[in-house]
Amino acid sequence: MDLREAGQAAGGARHPWETARAAALRDIARRHALPRRLPAAPAVLDIGCGDGFTIAELCREFSGLAPRVDAVDIHLTREKAAMLSAAHDGVRFHASYETLSPAPYDLLTMFDVLEHIADDTAFLRRVTATHGRPGGFLFVTVPAFQFLFSRHDEFLEHRRRYSRRRLCAALSGVSRRVLASGYLFAALLPVRCAAVCLERVGLGREPRGVGGWRWGGIV
Repeated sequence: MDLREAGQAAGGARHPWETARAAALRDIARRHALPRRLPAAPAVLDIGCGDGFTIAELCREFSGLAPRVDAVDIHLTREKAAMLSAAHDGVRFHASYETLSPAPYDLLTMFDVLEHIADDTAFLRRVTATHGRPGGFLFVTVPAFQFLFSRHDEFLEHRRRYSRRRLCAALSGVSRRVLASGYLFAALLPVRCAAVCLERVGLGREPRGVGGWRWGGIV
């Protein structure tokens, strides 16, 4: 989860959206044979890692490759990075880009990061040039559809939401080709539209983020 939401977590419970997204990302990696495309013992860098849940779940798909996994988030403290490193076996957390390995990474991941960045295209160029291996891979998620921009986005300090075309345009300066792109969780679109409409007529509730989940597995 985003570090802005982490303080709201109730007893370590994960919001169903988080677990569903992690499962979907693992399925995407499996469906497009990402583990087989990577070299033996690949180097993986997760940028904007938050509390590390997503990259730790995704790397379960790479367990047979013995990957070297680093995760960085400039909003972490050194103490929190050390705690997360101890909690997530096989993932080393960093509070600064300066402590990352100078060797290039075979896979860069950015899960709901670009929407926070003022100039997303320049950011992509910089991190891929600095940390990516030529011919390596980039795995990205962003929130969909600008018309769904809401107080929840403002709460998380998002600057924008994306269409698939908008994301591919941002990636065009750094990507030789797009292996796959698309949308997740289309069944939630009507529900999200209704929530945004209620908010715009003054009937929405205050945003809490996924750290406030307290409803249990059945719900």
